[in-house]
Amino acid sequence: MRPMQWIIEQLRFDRAGRAVGLADPPDWNQVVALAQDERLAELLLASRAAETFPPAAREQLKQARRHTLLRNDWLLRQLADGLARFDAANIPTIVLKGAAMIALVYSDFALRPMLDLDVLVPRADFERAGALLGAAGFAPQDEDAGTDTPTIRTQVAWVRQTPPFFCLELHWHLIDSGYYARHIPAEWFWEHTVEVAFRARRLRVLTPEAQLLHLASHLELHHAGAGLWWLYDIAALIHKFGATLDWETVIATAQRFEWGQSLRVALERAQTTFGAPVPTSVSARLATERATQHERLARTLAEPSAHLAAFLFDGWEQAGWRARARYLWRSLFPPAEFMRARAPIRTRRDLLWQYALRLGRGLVRVPRALWATATRMRRERAG
Repeated sequence: MRPMQWIIEQLRFDRAGRAVGLADPPDWNQVVALAQDERLAELLLASRAAETFPPAAREQLKQARRHTLLRNDWLLRQLADGLARFDAANIPTIVLKGAAMIALVYSDFALRPMLDLDVLVPRADFERAGALLGAAGFAPQDEDAGTDTPTIRTQVAWVRQTPPFFCLELHWHLIDSGYYARHIPAEWFWEHTVEVAFRARRLRVLTPEAQLLHLASHLELHHAGAGLWWLYDIAALIHKFGATLDWETVIATAQRFEWGQSLRVALERAQTTFGAPVPTSVSARLATERATQHERLARTLAEPSAHLAAFLFDGWEQAGWRARARYLWRSLFPPAEFMRARAPIRTRRDLLWQYALRLGRGLVRVPRALWATATRMRRERAG
């Protein structure tokens, strides 16, 4: 059995805590390295398999756990500070992804590594929330920073400019796609939240049903299915709440939001890979689910080879030709502040040269991305 497959087998929810026996011991260095690369080291240490590890490998996993424990503790304190700022400004918030899963699903916050923080705010408060972060020493690092963000992208990454650095991603919609941002009401998610007590305060997070929809769409429509730790999140959520989940709401909403196939694929993979207890009736309901044209396009644009073409399709979703032209112009020629943050610009000539380079790179890379998009779309239709 290959090391990665052995790791996965240890983490399956249908193994009832039993470690997988091995006729031949794995390469422990490979096991530890792969577990750390996939951010599964902390979970592997908590599994029954840890009893079979030699001392050196177990110590490496313990070091990874200690690092995650310290990092998560620090990030969660930063999250509390950020939420306090938003509360003082009467800006509602929903905590997303890693921190939300720690609060809702994982009993030990050292089990779920976090790289950054994600917070959803109402669209009407998006710029005001960004201004609060700017006043607190953060700077926007998103590709569209400095432009009319609420009408272009659904999120902006704000990075603290003093050590220790970290990123807080501010969202006004859960899907970073022009089509979905325009056609799926973010209000639905605000209506499907629950408050949980966590670290001496209450956090608003998505309900298990809305959480599952978000996790599936994030994995399939944003990351093209890549990332075992996000897949494990889905399996862990189903393991904890599967018996009480309103599956009818999950399925009907996914179909209405046009990511029914993404839900089907995510559930199938969570079940096959980690033994998530997906009800047979749910699998049967979704067995014939096919992607709509918009979902197929979104899944294609999530592929790294096609990702650069997304801004053209997002631009098309802007309301009216003026908005589309403004979007295209600002994407090709962002503000000077944006350019200066990414290149050594001292004179106006330097600035013009960097704009020319940006345009030249775009003329080469965007057609390649469009070709990759068209090729993959044809393959999916044929399949």
